[in-house]
Amino acid sequence: MAVLPPDEYKKKMQAQEKETFAILEAQTKVCMTDKSMFLDLLNKIADHTTTSVANTILAQAQKPDATAVTSMSEWQNRNIEIIVNENGYRPKGIYQFAPDGYFVDEATGEARPKFKVFKGYDASQTTNPEYAKQVMQNTKPINIFVGETADKAKNIGLCNSSPIRVLSWAPNKLIDEKENISESVGVLYVPETKTVIIRAIARNEFFLRLSYEIAHGMLHKELGRAYNRHMHSFEAGIIAYMLCRSAGVETDGFYFNDFQNVVKKYPNNKVFRDMLEHCYEISHELAFRLNNKLKENNNKAMKQQSEKEVVSIS
Repeated sequence: MAVLPPDEYKKKMQAQEKETFAILEAQTKVCMTDKSMFLDLLNKIADHTTTSVANTILAQAQKPDATAVTSMSEWQNRNIEIIVNENGYRPKGIYQFAPDGYFVDEATGEARPKFKVFKGYDASQTTNPEYAKQVMQNTKPINIFVGETADKAKNIGLCNSSPIRVLSWAPNKLIDEKENISESVGVLYVPETKTVIIRAIARNEFFLRLSYEIAHGMLHKELGRAYNRHMHSFEAGIIAYMLCRSAGVETDGFYFNDFQNVVKKYPNNKVFRDMLEHCYEISHELAFRLNNKLKENNNKAMKQQSEKEVVSIS
């Protein structure tokens, strides 16, 4: 392969950066105006645990069915090879951004991050797609469930692992077995006491509703007096949605009433992406705490089961 002179190489890289940024901006705008694409993006952000929000948006635009994207060198570090056809060509890569140091903004004098463009490849573009997908997604926050009581374990685990205090008016009925409950407000975050109060809630709605209220508590914890429930309901919904997705909780019934105001609320695409990145960080923290609690519960259950088996044998 011929090596380009420095000036031509620089022009080529600048053109790639410009093209990649244009793809990112165009796809971001699509996700801000098309609800189905927005929900698809949330699913991808929750699933692509090793990729930034911007790179997930780029993957969505260039290869909508992508499941796990990273650079060729990262795949090779995991002993996974990119497929090559009979002519020696690799499949079409997916433009991605990578950090590349900092530069000084002449207007403000502030140091700002720089980025460079590289080509990523999806798990489906490797010689062992299923294994590649498993390797890249093995850091998904929720990976342990507890048999037939999985839902109940996740519900109780979320209560016990929450950074926001969770209280129930009726602890013995914390996980209600009924499918439908008539109370209009089953769970609510109370800013005055920084506490989530559970009054009554259907078991099949428990995780989603509780996630939403805990998300409000997390936002309040960060924003302090700037917190406003109505103004931050959209962000709380995103956090809850991605946490449910990570935990394998059904999200088909989830809706965003204020989606039509997204373009008005976020003045530009970057602010929208930064918000999504922040919401993912919060949901990831909650998922990490929950996962640790489920591991702890599983270890106890396995130990008790082993002790029972030893007793029965003896």
